[in-house]
Amino acid sequence: MSKQLLLLPLILLVFLSFNCVKQPQLETVLIHSAGIGCSHCEDNIKKAVYALEGVKEVNVDLEKKTIEVKFVPTQTNLPTIEITLTRAGYDANDKKRDPEAYENLDECCKHG
Repeated sequence: MSKQLLLLPLILLVFLSFNCVKQPQLETVLIHSAGIGCSHCEDNIKKAVYALEGVKEVNVDLEKKTIEVKFVPTQTNLPTIEITLTRAGYDANDKKRDPEAYENLDECCKHG
């Protein structure tokens, strides 16, 4: 019984230490991309952006032509996300899409 009483504080300490692990603070950015317009665009964008380390959430709004990205700022940043989008064939804010990547998109994804 006394051994159990001695182990109880240790078990409690270990349990509390796991619960106190601080989750990384996420940063959220909103990227404008005039060329997006279909579900294939959404799939392509999500695939490209989720491949980046630290990206936790990607939401594409086809009507507003925006991409919301939540990420860990110590692992990636806005310029890296923008470059990734341009390399996938899409405009990202003031960054222009890669012409070769754009030509490789499905026809339905080629909007102006």
